[in-house]
Amino acid sequence: MSPTAKTHWPHIEAALDQLLDLPTSGRPAALLRLAGDDAIMLAELRTLLAQAGRDETWLDRPAGLDPVDGIAPPPFTGLSPGQRVGAYRVIAPIGRGGMGEVYRAERADGHFDQQVALKLIRREAVDHVDRFQAERQILARLDHPAITRILDGGMHDGQPYMVMELVEGQSITAWCRDRGIGLDGRLALFLAVCDAVACAHRNLIVHRDLKPGNVLVTPQGQVKLLDFGIAKRIVTGEGGAPETLLAPLTPGYAAPEQLLGGQVSTATDAYALGMLLYELLAGARPWTLEGMPLALAVRAALQEVPPSLSQFAARSDGAPPVPVKELTGDLDAIVAKALRKEPNQRYQTVDDLVRDIQCMRQGRPVSARAGSRLYVAGRFVKRHRLPIAAAGLLTLAILGGLGGVTWQYLRAQQQANRAETIKNFVLSLYSGRDPGFPKDKQRRDVTAEKLLDLGADRIGREFAGDPELELELYTLTTQLYEALDDRDRAAQIIEKKVAAARDAYGEATPIVIDAMLAQCADAWRSGDLASAQRLLDKTDALLRAAGKSAEGIRPRWWLNKAQMLSKQEAGSAAHLAALDETLKSFERYAPDHVFHVTALQAAGLAQAQAGNFEKSTALFQQALDHFKALPAAEQDSDTLITLLYNQVSVFQRTGRLDDARKNLERVSTLALESQGVSAPYWMSLAQLARMLDLQGRRTEATAQFATMREVLPSPPSSPADYSYIARLMHAESVIMEGRAVDALPYLEELKGRLMAGGGLGATVRRVHAQLGQAYGQSGHPDQARIEFQQALDGYAGTPGSPEALDLRGRWGWFLLDQGDAGAAQVFDGIVADAGTTATVSIAPTLAWAGRARLALAHGDIAAAKAATDRAFAAYQQIRALHDVRIRTTVLLTRGAVRLAAGDKAGARQDASQALADAQRTDAPESPVIRQARDAVAAAAGT
Repeated sequence: MSPTAKTHWPHIEAALDQLLDLPTSGRPAALLRLAGDDAIMLAELRTLLAQAGRDETWLDRPAGLDPVDGIAPPPFTGLSPGQRVGAYRVIAPIGRGGMGEVYRAERADGHFDQQVALKLIRREAVDHVDRFQAERQILARLDHPAITRILDGGMHDGQPYMVMELVEGQSITAWCRDRGIGLDGRLALFLAVCDAVACAHRNLIVHRDLKPGNVLVTPQGQVKLLDFGIAKRIVTGEGGAPETLLAPLTPGYAAPEQLLGGQVSTATDAYALGMLLYELLAGARPWTLEGMPLALAVRAALQEVPPSLSQFAARSDGAPPVPVKELTGDLDAIVAKALRKEPNQRYQTVDDLVRDIQCMRQGRPVSARAGSRLYVAGRFVKRHRLPIAAAGLLTLAILGGLGGVTWQYLRAQQQANRAETIKNFVLSLYSGRDPGFPKDKQRRDVTAEKLLDLGADRIGREFAGDPELELELYTLTTQLYEALDDRDRAAQIIEKKVAAARDAYGEATPIVIDAMLAQCADAWRSGDLASAQRLLDKTDALLRAAGKSAEGIRPRWWLNKAQMLSKQEAGSAAHLAALDETLKSFERYAPDHVFHVTALQAAGLAQAQAGNFEKSTALFQQALDHFKALPAAEQDSDTLITLLYNQVSVFQRTGRLDDARKNLERVSTLALESQGVSAPYWMSLAQLARMLDLQGRRTEATAQFATMREVLPSPPSSPADYSYIARLMHAESVIMEGRAVDALPYLEELKGRLMAGGGLGATVRRVHAQLGQAYGQSGHPDQARIEFQQALDGYAGTPGSPEALDLRGRWGWFLLDQGDAGAAQVFDGIVADAGTTATVSIAPTLAWAGRARLALAHGDIAAAKAATDRAFAAYQQIRALHDVRIRTTVLLTRGAVRLAAGDKAGARQDASQALADAQRTDAPESPVIRQARDAVAAAAGT
């Protein structure tokens, strides 16, 4: 189906219903009457009627057909037992699908004994070579215990093949059936499947063929997800080709958008998971589409609403696998939500589905049944029935729930007229009646941005007599422009909102001050700190004039003040003092406001930057506690994403690297499924890559950075664009592995962009620091000095922070390499200032190693040895995430000291270890590898 035809589908669907109800002889005339002069609709209806009249069904099925599909697999025509494919010998066929054949095989080259699954593309499926190659690449990048691993691959007689882990087991439904597994066991297996699917989603992979035959359970009870033959990379921008109705799929588990040839997303897998859960708990699917003509299958999937899980199980022949009473209620709601026709009405992330199942098992409210206070009260009673019975609170809980329902009803009645007005206004945008509506275009061809522009211009004209509604519409319009990433237009609408509020209520009123603070936030986010400061001064005066009537807004003023200071001098005394005032103000005036969470995490981040990690950890925990205590409607994913991402820095500094990784993986999942490919998503990828690189896992880091760069916008839109930070992380990695020459052009370009756009302080400092290292490493000392000095000037207010100390350590070693006597002063200063940062900063290690080099240069071997020992002791204290290449530097230093002392064996041992480490962590052309080789040769006397 063409993209244009998809927009016609409601009309095509209605017409198809009428045509299928007519006898065949009466359809031609009715077809012309219903389609009229719409050529697209006429062509689509003719195609669907032709499909409906044929007996053929879904012939192009993915690999792995099994009895669940209701079709016996065709005979094998490929390899014979005993035949060699690469290093493997075929034992017997396992399965056959539309694209390939799978065989049991064994390693036959004598290196070791191993049985594997060997998948070979069929000769008649040559058109699917790209899909086969894509499956190999997808499996190679997925690392999860519940996803089948790829072991090898190659070409055999012109046909590509892949060698995979051999999984021996049954489909998840058969495994549960044969063992009589109860509800808890089935849900545990299903959650394991969800974990594997979530891993694929984090890697931008949608499986698209989740069904029992592709989910095996081994005799040991281990879930294994198979067959990524039609898996697809999530499209990250425009230009991705839409799927077609002829795409291979299993119709009984395919989401409506798959059947229509629409764009696939993580919601497509959410639907299939819902159908899998339905079958796992009820014993069968609510309908079977296999064997049905195409048009009728599409019609059934789009129109039929499956019966509730418990109703279907109750009507089934024989006893259902799970008692009906255990399916009623929460599980009914969970499955129904997963099977919604509209992708945006299903679970937005696999984690959300998992969370609801876990809540159901714990007797807590599930999001699929949100909105019923009686239901929430019932969940509370169920969890605490003994204490409630003892205290007689059941009646009060029920009465409270009824009271809440009554209050909600009255409030809903009060808002009905306003909601109707807003609805009519939005619908009018699509009517084409606006005078500014393009006369040369059909309504369906006008962009969302154009419609929004027309609506924004009408608000002031049509709703000036109802200022409350006018301001509400301006707020909604601002949010829509921000969702479209049009911050300039959003800022213009905020200005209109401020003007309207001022005209209606006067200047010194909370609604005007609140709107001006929104302008202030927009200003500092975009890097316009001068405008932000002017707005802060103005709103401060207005707040003082308004007195107690505006006390609730004062916390937001302090928050804007603190966040603006973070752009100028993060971690400075002024910044920390502003954050203290922010928290005091929230505690006093707005303790339950969602921005209190923002303030707590901002304070936690600042304390981490200042090296106060105990305070930082406590503040982040408070932020999480406050977030969890918010009403469900206010627990938005954006706030949680920001909180989890910012907490990563604390985890990294305190050595909780597993927690840091889990946070980043959760952020990538939440961001991808709630915001798409956006800043939180690519920043989480960048952070994960950086962690791998700092830990010396260069190959994995390189692959992760490549994934990140695929989704980064180009070029960055503004100095506040987070893609700058992601790119800087990659540049830092390139420099650290010894390829400074490759990083220089990019860093200079980035510096130019930042300077031209009035770049933000923290980002600019980082660029200067990296340029200093890159110029120093590539033999341009004069330029390196300039860049290092500009970076150091940026930390003038926080010289003892971990970031500043690390930079000072790099600066000292640059001076040391240049033979500058100032290096000694730098190292002495670091030792004096390190204090409590010894566990999080590499600077003390660098300083003591530098002192050892200086002592050695002066011929004081005893002092050099003592300083080297102190360097190793300092390195042993580091608990935070750090660049493990520092150990290589210390090893080379100790090797030089030992060689000078006559200990050639010890020097050779240190140099050899340094060389081995550098070859693992650095690029082949790294100067450190060259130094290590020279040290090995010197120790060997060659």
